[in-house]
Amino acid sequence: MTVGSSRTAGLGLKATTLDVDERGVATLRLNRPDAGNSRNQQMRQDLNRIYDVVCADDSIRVLVLTGAGDRAFCAGMDLKEAGGPETPEERRQRLSGSRDIEQLASLPKPTIAAINGYALGGGCEMALACDVRVMADEARLALPELTHGLVPGGGATQRLPRLVGVACAFEMIYLGTALYGPAAVARGLATASVPRTDLARYVDDVAGRIAALTPAAVRMAKSLISSSHDTPLQVGLDQELQGLLELLQERNANKA
Repeated sequence: MTVGSSRTAGLGLKATTLDVDERGVATLRLNRPDAGNSRNQQMRQDLNRIYDVVCADDSIRVLVLTGAGDRAFCAGMDLKEAGGPETPEERRQRLSGSRDIEQLASLPKPTIAAINGYALGGGCEMALACDVRVMADEARLALPELTHGLVPGGGATQRLPRLVGVACAFEMIYLGTALYGPAAVARGLATASVPRTDLARYVDDVAGRIAALTPAAVRMAKSLISSSHDTPLQVGLDQELQGLLELLQERNANKA
């Protein structure tokens, strides 16, 4: 079921598509295949608008992020656009005024990156901002910014060490090391690597199983896990217990 006009009217989506099925699984597709699904300003604006819809629409239970075509998940920054004439202030506003990756990371609903091809730079950082990453075997994740005299700007220096440890993060960022599906799983960067022909089916099954769960419990689990890195253990344990008690009270009230 394609997302109805009531949810997308006036969004002006040009670089992405969004579809929602009857289970509440939303599929967000980066849709610039001729440009490697690279991130231009139009795409960033599309993503901000879509995340607002996903956050506000209670019928959407899970978000799957993937790329159009078989070649790329997302090639990162659109270098052609980035090479255009602009002042330093215009560049800052273009890159920081639309913090779509942070918006993705902070969504209260489960997110799955279905990495169907290469995910480079900002594309890798979008995947890092998702809760679950599933890769096609031949897909690859890489952060090549240092080879261009730059550094990652979408959260990789912060999220990658938390996922794979500092040593692996240094290697990937210093050397631009690309990890294919099986290697990404071995490093803890992806949860599964499957043949490309099985990727859509595998992710659809995972998304459907999550969508069938109680939304309030899923949101609570995501909130607790997401905050665990920055929360002292005892505080986190107290928050976990409080969350359980709230869910039990809500379940019992619904049975009454």
